[in-house]
Amino acid sequence: MSAEPTTAVATVFVEMDEPYVQDILLTAFAKYSPLLAVQTAEPINASTRLMHWREYEKIDWDTVHRSTTVFANAYCIRKGLIRKAQMAFNIQLFVAKNPDSILKTGVPETWIFELDDVDYLDEALMECYEVENGMQANEGVDDPRLREQFILKPSLTGRGAGIYVFDTRERLESLLESEFESDDEEEEDEESGQAVSQIREWVIQRYINRPLLLPAHGNRKFHLRVYVLAAGDLDVFVYRHMLALFAPRSYTESAGDLDDQRAHLTNTCLQAKHEGFDESDAVRRFWSLDLAQDRLDRIFDQICKILSDTFAAVSNESTSFQAWGNCIEQFGFDFLLDEDCNAFMLEANAYPDFKQTGDSLKSVVEGFMAASVATAADSLLLKGADVPDDLRQMMDADRTDLVKVFSRNNVRNW
Repeated sequence: MSAEPTTAVATVFVEMDEPYVQDILLTAFAKYSPLLAVQTAEPINASTRLMHWREYEKIDWDTVHRSTTVFANAYCIRKGLIRKAQMAFNIQLFVAKNPDSILKTGVPETWIFELDDVDYLDEALMECYEVENGMQANEGVDDPRLREQFILKPSLTGRGAGIYVFDTRERLESLLESEFESDDEEEEDEESGQAVSQIREWVIQRYINRPLLLPAHGNRKFHLRVYVLAAGDLDVFVYRHMLALFAPRSYTESAGDLDDQRAHLTNTCLQAKHEGFDESDAVRRFWSLDLAQDRLDRIFDQICKILSDTFAAVSNESTSFQAWGNCIEQFGFDFLLDEDCNAFMLEANAYPDFKQTGDSLKSVVEGFMAASVATAADSLLLKGADVPDDLRQMMDADRTDLVKVFSRNNVRNW
């Protein structure tokens, strides 16, 4: 039996802006005392190994890059995954080389759309003529479920910002005019430092206008939030306890009203702004949805396969994704299900908004955070250290619900 340690093996500097996340992290790391010393205020006092668990822009990337004993809770370069246009490009390259990949059907048809001014819309649409053809084909089609519909998303923003559904040229042009007029405040891309309104980059995706609707949940549209942990160079894990995030209004009643974002968009951060928001009605556990167990299992299997090939795709492109061995990162992936329970990956988010899970399902975030901390401790902070048996057993138990779906060593685990 290993002796109880008396001094810290490593120091972890924990500084997250959101108190909801900060408190959960501190609780997760407290279980490793005294092996891990935790600091929450500068100056950082670390004589051995040091891990930055901070907001991206506060991490000392120069030190992380040069040192083998300094670790971080994010990868420095990962725009090939979290920037919608770049991920779409990487997936298109991967599918061209791997035509049997599940990504061929597991991602909505996507076009990269660049525009400097609405006056040049004709030229921009020439690069995605299928969208133009689809809008023209909608003329005379009244049933919204039979119309070709598309969704416009800024490449860089998250949390539902700037997302619109359209099915006509007139509506697209009107939406773009509004976007250009409202670009007074510029959001900055953390990796490039370039302003969003200067980049003028979107993706257009074919809108899944026949989503899976569950009568037990009011026939409301929902998407799945899947928490993913990437570790080192490169192992990828899916956290089994996924979430279902519901729109507040019935989709069957509002499918034809593309302006009704409360029926079409499922982001809880948008819903929370409205009076009467009910957290318990907006977020549910995936495994408790009103679906047969074999359907739930099939959906989870699809998601694991899609994520495996997604990381295979982005990890091949070193200019836009670099998995440093001394880093780990948590991601939030969004998936949508169609009426036949086919899963489609929509996007990946770095530094996911854990607070949207709310208080009633806080245990899901706590479990994922404990699994992430255990992974960091085992593979980085305590690697080679004399770890007591009971602590080793705790780390293994905390990682029980992590499912490995990808490893760079053998490419696919699923």
